[in-house]
Amino acid sequence: MYECDVWDFPGFLSGLRFRRDWRTRLEFFSRSFSRHRLTFGDNLRGLENVRTPEDLYRAFAENKDALLFGEKSPFYCNRLCQLAKNHPGCSFILIWRDPVEIYRSVEEAACRSRFFRRPGMLNRLIFYQEQMIHEAARLIQAGNRVHHVTYADLVDQTEESCRRICQFLNIEFDEKMLELEGADLSAVHRSPPHEHLRRGKIERRKFSNNGTTPRAVQTLQRFHNRWNRLTCELLGHPKSPQPGTEPSPPEFLYHQLAGWFLCFVDAAKRALFEFLPLPWLRTYRQAKAWFFAGYAASPSNQPPVRDEFLANKATILLSFVILAIVAVADYYTGVGISLMFFYVIPSAALTLIVSQRWGTFAAMVSAVTWSLVQNLESPRVNFSHPGIWLWDLLMHFLVLELIVVLLGRIRVEVVSQKTFND
Repeated sequence: MYECDVWDFPGFLSGLRFRRDWRTRLEFFSRSFSRHRLTFGDNLRGLENVRTPEDLYRAFAENKDALLFGEKSPFYCNRLCQLAKNHPGCSFILIWRDPVEIYRSVEEAACRSRFFRRPGMLNRLIFYQEQMIHEAARLIQAGNRVHHVTYADLVDQTEESCRRICQFLNIEFDEKMLELEGADLSAVHRSPPHEHLRRGKIERRKFSNNGTTPRAVQTLQRFHNRWNRLTCELLGHPKSPQPGTEPSPPEFLYHQLAGWFLCFVDAAKRALFEFLPLPWLRTYRQAKAWFFAGYAASPSNQPPVRDEFLANKATILLSFVILAIVAVADYYTGVGISLMFFYVIPSAALTLIVSQRWGTFAAMVSAVTWSLVQNLESPRVNFSHPGIWLWDLLMHFLVLELIVVLLGRIRVEVVSQKTFND
């Protein structure tokens, strides 16, 4: 199966997970069943007997008349021992690729996919690669069957690599393995990063060097030197003739801690998709899709701030005059009367008329003004406890910024609709 990721989940929660509706949630999370043509839509009819991941693999294998079954996923690089425990006697094929080439692939995919634009992708890559080496070493020490393949050999010496894989799996070599013409790519995600597979050619992808920063390349080269040494010592790979400089202990510790934290957050998000009520998750996904569709439709070339100010200076100045009037009125009316709605007016007006960044600036100024007025009204509480003032400031800003973000998305919708009608 192709990136079903059924085991990409915190291991200590798996027992609870498989006593729930994990099949429905797996389909919702990654469309694993429909991508592999096991179901159509959200109906899981015909899969009533699929109670474990191994049942799922067997069901897919039966549709293909396959002798062996398994799964390919890059996210299993730090779950190899977990897989060996869950599937005793299984075999592993590990594909090793130059980390700089991996990172360039990630950066290219980030131009068209929000998933690859997440912060900390370099930290994740380093953490995953380090984990994969140590997990592979534990597999070998435990006596598991492991076969190593390099990405370069798989692309440049495809036939030789495939023959060695077939020999490892004890299956017959087929000439069709050497071409992508007619290959079943239905389970592969329909997204720009995977479009090169549908060209029908096995070839090395060419990346431009413009996107990757020299600093990131140098960092990966230092870690690559470390990984060459580790694979030689732990996995028996050929020793590099030129060892090269390895990362310093502080650099290594930083990337490991940052990578561990980011992967922990990813695992927590994955757990939420398994245990939160499905109506909540569907609403969240629909709202998220609507919100980010606005960013895709909004123009990327915003005018400079100075030009926006000169073109809308009357609106901007009037908005801050309104804020000053509201602050004065709030001070004299006292704490008994709330003027919260009026504090929203400046940031809302600037968001709808000028731009979202001006609305955010107004939200910051309004939050500070609002909190200062509250301080003047209750000096004994807030001046003696500055933490209370900072907390109120943060809460005021978050409320105003939430309104700004929503109005900014509505503004994009209105502008795009007007452009379409014109």
